[in-house]
Amino acid sequence: MDPQRPPGTTIGRYEIVASLADGGMASVYLARMMGPAGFRKLVALKCVHPHLVRQQGYVERFYDEARIASRIEHPHVCRLIDFGLADGVYFMALELLQGLTLVSFRQTELERRFALANTIIEGAARGLHAAHELRGSSQELLGVVHRAVSPENIVVSFEG
Repeated sequence: MDPQRPPGTTIGRYEIVASLADGGMASVYLARMMGPAGFRKLVALKCVHPHLVRQQGYVERFYDEARIASRIEHPHVCRLIDFGLADGVYFMALELLQGLTLVSFRQTELERRFALANTIIEGAARGLHAAHELRGSSQELLGVVHRAVSPENIVVSFEG
């Protein structure tokens, strides 16, 4: 596993605030996107582990993921804000969702609220359907399959 980036570390125009999650392919951080005239916006910054960048074809798969994610506009899919390479780090800046992952939610409420569980699962399925139905510029189905569906990647936002 690659070392965590401490708070205050900058990657391009992003400043790491805190670690949110760490997986086999990337780490996700709470980050502050900085711009001119004091512009600031909190985002989730997904940073690819450096050892994966050296693996054949990984960077191209990462770019494919970004190209596909940038085209999906759906209320049940996290929005891609930015992606690229800065300071030697491949990253994606994603919409920061205020909520709980399904894992956390399950541990606190899900056992007692079956109807709510159905709503959560339905929303996740609708988001996956939006990705599956994505079409190219010639209206051909792109055959997108989400490769990391897990309770850690499903967020129940405080807005519902």
